[in-house]
Amino acid sequence: MPFSVEQIKGVMPALMTPYDNNGAVNFDMIRRIVTLQINEGAGGFFVCGSSGEGLLLTPDERKRIARTVIETVAGQVPIIVHVGAVSTQESAMLAADARKAGADAVSSIPPVYFKVGLAGMLQHIRGIAEAAELPTFYYHIPALTGVQLNPEEVVDAFTSVPGVVGMKFTDSDMFFLWSMLDAGKGRFRVFNGSDQMLFQGLCTGAIGGIGSTYNYQMRNIAGVYNAMEAGDFNKAREWQWKANAVIKVLFHNGANHACEKAIMRLRGFEVGTPRSPLVPFPAEKMDVLKRQLEEIHFFD
Repeated sequence: MPFSVEQIKGVMPALMTPYDNNGAVNFDMIRRIVTLQINEGAGGFFVCGSSGEGLLLTPDERKRIARTVIETVAGQVPIIVHVGAVSTQESAMLAADARKAGADAVSSIPPVYFKVGLAGMLQHIRGIAEAAELPTFYYHIPALTGVQLNPEEVVDAFTSVPGVVGMKFTDSDMFFLWSMLDAGKGRFRVFNGSDQMLFQGLCTGAIGGIGSTYNYQMRNIAGVYNAMEAGDFNKAREWQWKANAVIKVLFHNGANHACEKAIMRLRGFEVGTPRSPLVPFPAEKMDVLKRQLEEIHFFD
C-alpha cells in the first residue's frame, strides 16, 4: 500500500545519482547509499531531482533509478519521484511509470526554456498529476528555473489542480513560505528545500525537508527534524549548527554537484563525477576539502 498524503513527510535526501568509471549509472551504489541513509534516519527519498541530475539522465535511466530505489526501500519510507522535463508529454510518461513502479508521490519543476506563464505551468502540472494518479508536489527552485511566483498565486492556482497537494520549496524567503502556508490553511503541504535553513523552515510550518547535503550528513539532518518533533528547539538548533558547518565547507568549495560528489567519495562512496556539462571537482583540491571537513570533525 502506498503511503498516504499525511504520511509523506520528514527529511528526505535529494538522492544523488552515482556513476561508474564509464559514466553509466551505478545501480549497486544506489542500493548501498539508500540502505545507509535509511539506517542514518532518512524519512523518505526524492529521486531524480536536481541533485540526482534528473534532466541529464535519459528517460530509461530515470525509470530504472526510480525502480531501484523503490525496490531497495521495500515500503519502509515514502518515495517521491521527480518527473520534471521540458515537455509535458515526457513528464506525464515518467509520472505514469512512477505510479506503476510503486512510488508514493511525484514532483516536477515548472517547464523550463519556454516561458509559458502560469497558464502553461498549470497545464503542465495538471498533465503530470492526471498521469500519476498520485499526490503531486510542485518544485519551486527559482534560482535554477528562473520562474518566480507570489505566494497567493501559488496556493490559489495549484490547489485548483486535482492531485496537487503541495510544494518542494527551495528558496530562502521564509516570509514567502509563511505566506503560502497561511493562504493554504492546511490545503498546501510544503517541504523545506534550503538545507541551511531546515530549522527555520520547520519552525515556519514545513512538513519536512528535502536536500542534497542529506546524502552525506543524514545524521545531522535527522537530528534537526527529530529534535523539532520532540519539541526540543535548543537541541534542534544545535544540530542545525552542525549541519551548517558542513554546508559552509560546501559553499567555500563551489556549492555544486562536483563538490558534493567529492564529499561522498571522501566518505567512501565511489559515486563518480557529474555528467557533462557539469564539470568535475578539481583533483588538486581534494586534500584541501578533506582537511576542511576534518577541522569540523565531519568524519568522526
